[in-house]
Amino acid sequence: MPSATGSESLLKTDKEVKWTMEVVCYGLTLPLDGDTVKYCVDVYTDWIMALVLPKESIPLPVIKEPNLYVQSILKHLQNLFVPRADPGSIQMRLCLQVLKAVQKLARESSIMARETWEILLLFLLQINDTLLAAPTVQGGIAENLAEKLIGVLFEVWLLACARCFPTPPYWKTAKEMVANWRHHPAVVEQWSKVICALTSRLLRFTYGPSFPPFKIPDEDAGLIPPEMDNECIAQTWFRFLHILSNPVDLSNPAIISSTPKFQEQFLNVSGITQELNQYPCLKHLPQIFFRAMRGISCLVDAFLGISRPRSDSAPPTPVNRLSMPQNAAVNTTPPHNRRHRAVTVNKATVKTGTVSTTHTSKVQQQASSTSPLSSPNQTSSEPRPLPAPRRPKVNSILNLFGSWLFDAAFVHCKLHNGINRDGSMTAIATQASVEFRRKGSQMSTDTIASNPMFDASEFPDNYESGRAEACGTLCRIFCSKKTGEEILPAYLSRLSQLNVHDTTTWVSTFSKWSSHS
Repeated sequence: MPSATGSESLLKTDKEVKWTMEVVCYGLTLPLDGDTVKYCVDVYTDWIMALVLPKESIPLPVIKEPNLYVQSILKHLQNLFVPRADPGSIQMRLCLQVLKAVQKLARESSIMARETWEILLLFLLQINDTLLAAPTVQGGIAENLAEKLIGVLFEVWLLACARCFPTPPYWKTAKEMVANWRHHPAVVEQWSKVICALTSRLLRFTYGPSFPPFKIPDEDAGLIPPEMDNECIAQTWFRFLHILSNPVDLSNPAIISSTPKFQEQFLNVSGITQELNQYPCLKHLPQIFFRAMRGISCLVDAFLGISRPRSDSAPPTPVNRLSMPQNAAVNTTPPHNRRHRAVTVNKATVKTGTVSTTHTSKVQQQASSTSPLSSPNQTSSEPRPLPAPRRPKVNSILNLFGSWLFDAAFVHCKLHNGINRDGSMTAIATQASVEFRRKGSQMSTDTIASNPMFDASEFPDNYESGRAEACGTLCRIFCSKKTGEEILPAYLSRLSQLNVHDTTTWVSTFSKWSSHS
């Protein structure tokens, strides 16, 4: 095996190099119980540095035509990422070695040809799909490598956008593949970091320095190459916003498990269909759905100019409604109706009424401490920021995020009276008076108890947190309306479909979740 420790390479001709590469390619498929695979990885991670800084250990033919050879090396390295029967920590360590080398290559190379960039992107897409598309095995290599795999893919993709923007087929392929990996929490986490970093740059040049800055961690801001111009930022932002496909799909295990790799696992050796509850990774969908909606909520706040840094990415532990006192009276009458109601007081109830009124006013004061325009992560002691005067119109924000937010707000709601379910906004808008009936906690207690896929102790409100995030975001959008500003009837109709009971419920639910954030 050729040395990769810095000594001069013994391979002098193109024929010798190509023969050695065939051997190394086969060596990457061997079992991991020896050092052969490690030597193969050492050789290839050394040779691809010919595009960064040539060394004596790299054969001269590779140095002369680095792009041509690196393209072949990347195709060979895919063999390392094929799951093994008993990989242990060896395969994970070698995969990390390759990912770090690829990261360095993308960051530091200044002579990579477009074709090499494209093969590098396809290499990262392929290894991600190989490891992340199948149902997650707890403690497996895919679970341990997911964050690094997605992180490197997105970082290299952003670097490619700055240096040779990927063509539409590459974006389409990426979108189709990412949709197969959404059962991994790391996918939504990394997507949220990237889209927030892009949004921060987008707002800076779109609305100018007077617009409230969208503050993000320095580590996330560093993901965006400084050489990206404004046009490239705008194009990349829009495509990355949609690379996750419809985030509301994350509230439906049947959709997430309909991908080819899941379907392959649905049939065991006897050809008998397995149940969804045999895939523990689907139990993470409530948190993943919440994180996706929180990411969108964060973007909306940024466009409104009321954003605050979010310190967490997991839904807080909700209050168990079954343990709450049942004798507590809650006034669900909308404020505009209460204001015009006649109040009759009789002397017999003045004393008792005084006590209850005092208590009620305190409760109401606490319940109203979270403004609809406040950022969801904001504590009650912080001043409530007002939307920026130069903020976009309500229609503009809803054009970007409204479809997702409205769908998420109605997650697991059952429609009555034969409403058309074609999903079009026009059809729904014409049924503004139709009443929706919510399922308690999105699933009844009986349903959760009878379905082993959902553990009521782990997910007392199931998808409630993501739905509450969407409802709260819609609340802040509509409350940011300027004087004289018109909102499209279709959006108003969708909002009006939340009946009086449901409106007060989702507003109070949003307040409950945000108070823990």
